Amino acid sequence: MNRTNTTSMTSKPLWLGVPAWGRWGAALLFNTVIALFLTAIGFGGPFAINWLFSQCIGLTIYLGVEIALHRLPAGLWRIAGIMFVVGAGSLLGTALALALLGQDPLDYASGQIFWQSVVIGLLFGAVITALAAFRERALRMEQDLRETRLKHVNADKARVETELRLLQAQVEPHFLFNTLALLRGFITHDPEQGRRLLDHLIDYLRASLSHSRRDQTTLGDEIDLLANYLAIMRLRMGERLTFDLDVPDALRSLRFPPMLLQPLVENAVRHGLEPKPGPGALTIRAQTEGQHLCIDVIDNGVGLGTSGQGGTGLANVRERLLALYDGEGRLTIEENKDGGVTASLRLPQQ
Repeated sequence: MNRTNTTSMTSKPLWLGVPAWGRWGAALLFNTVIALFLTAIGFGGPFAINWLFSQCIGLTIYLGVEIALHRLPAGLWRIAGIMFVVGAGSLLGTALALALLGQDPLDYASGQIFWQSVVIGLLFGAVITALAAFRERALRMEQDLRETRLKHVNADKARVETELRLLQAQVEPHFLFNTLALLRGFITHDPEQGRRLLDHLIDYLRASLSHSRRDQTTLGDEIDLLANYLAIMRLRMGERLTFDLDVPDALRSLRFPPMLLQPLVENAVRHGLEPKPGPGALTIRAQTEGQHLCIDVIDNGVGLGTSGQGGTGLANVRERLLALYDGEGRLTIEENKDGGVTASLRLPQQ
């Protein structure tokens, strides 16, 4: 027997996940509706008599169905057991109702009313059991679909996080070598600048190492990492680069995926500000809009040009947003009217 069949044979019906009071309450209500229907069409007797027969037959059938669901494995055995208890429940329920009315069921066993009650019990019992079976199958399919979707989402998250680690392994050595080359020049010609550069580099590497070991960080930690990165880049670019971090203290403690902002900032510096002649400015602005965290990375560089919205870094950010937020996170790239680009993140608050 394959794994799928084994799972279906041992799976617990989803109906049994409803509290017992809810299951039995639903049975009582359904039986009452049947009694009202029979009374409305003039079948049987007054509502009280129809209600008694309906409850005795319906609850007897339902008790048998509960036992079958608990005791029998899924598949043919359970189907056969439910069919049997529907028939047996109709007979026993009718006999019980007659006994409660002070009548001897054996005296009515050959009568028309007795068998009409049994047939009606069979009819309604079979219909409701079939509807319940179809509903159970639909719920099972929905559950399997959710589980399959969850597995795909988890697989996508694992793949994207692996790509993030590879991206860090590729980017950080390149950034480190360039910074060390600049540091060597500062040691000879400007030791004070070299000391400042070394301090920023140490802080950056410490924060970067901490980021690489965690799946989640805070917005404040991410901003601190970027502050050291931008301070290093300002030392490399000189007076050509200025930056502003407009992040309220109240937002710094929010959970935030590590290295999600850095590709946007690096993209703004490398493709927007470094190629621009003259001074350039970069602003990181964070604010909340309803239940969303909105972060803008704004530069006044050369604009999109022919680069459009592509690039490995931006593609990686979009894939991570899809995996981490299941489509609720969004990245937009727009060219500013006065020059430069604004990269905007919109994330659900966690």
